[in-house]
Amino acid sequence: MKNNIIKSLLEKYYIKEMSNWENINADLIITDPPFGIEFTGKNRNYHRNRNNVVNGYIEWKVKEYTNEIRQLLETIKKNLKENGQALIFSGWNNSNIIHNEILKFKGLTLRGKMYWTYNFAPACKLRPAHNIYEIFWVTKGEKWYYHKRCSTIHCKEGEPNLTTLIFKRDYKMNMPKYPTRLPFNLLQCLLEHFSNEKDLIFDPLAGSGMLGIVAHILKRNFVLGDLNKNGKIVFKALLKYYLKN
Repeated sequence: MKNNIIKSLLEKYYIKEMSNWENINADLIITDPPFGIEFTGKNRNYHRNRNNVVNGYIEWKVKEYTNEIRQLLETIKKNLKENGQALIFSGWNNSNIIHNEILKFKGLTLRGKMYWTYNFAPACKLRPAHNIYEIFWVTKGEKWYYHKRCSTIHCKEGEPNLTTLIFKRDYKMNMPKYPTRLPFNLLQCLLEHFSNEKDLIFDPLAGSGMLGIVAHILKRNFVLGDLNKNGKIVFKALLKYYLKN
């Protein structure tokens, strides 16, 4: 039975160019575009076995980053429902480009920005290290919704807010790894706040496919896409892990 479930979920991950998607009619898009900093995920200062990191990660060149973000915004616009919304992750290096392009883009409106604070992977011998992601919240129409509470530690402990999200990265040992992967509980928090059961969740830059796993477990539908066929290898390994645990 579990193998049949995995097979059916794998069929929702397509090897496809971002610009070729249209009319998905998603309720929510969550996506984490490439950094544009010549990142490979195999840096020597990361606490990971580089041999476990799959090849094929496609980084966006610095000089092409603005055009790629424009194409991403066009893809989001074409594939959202009229009252759909999107959450776009960004490291600090090129967040100004994403911010400026959203403001100039016709058809999407920037509604706010959140920050995800997390433990940083590179070694720091003197003290713990952390980093911050920015999350741009955009909508297509004038109506949208979000739930005030979720079932993660974000809302269960302390004062719930959507300004700063504090979630540790959940590293997996001795498994195929994608150069980047968002943690389960962070995606759980966002899906519970910004979507409902049976909603269609979409990511055109899916990488490890982690969004699809969380969506499935939270009883959402999903569609994923990426150019790197090795992302699907990681997706399959993660599916086996989470469906078992």
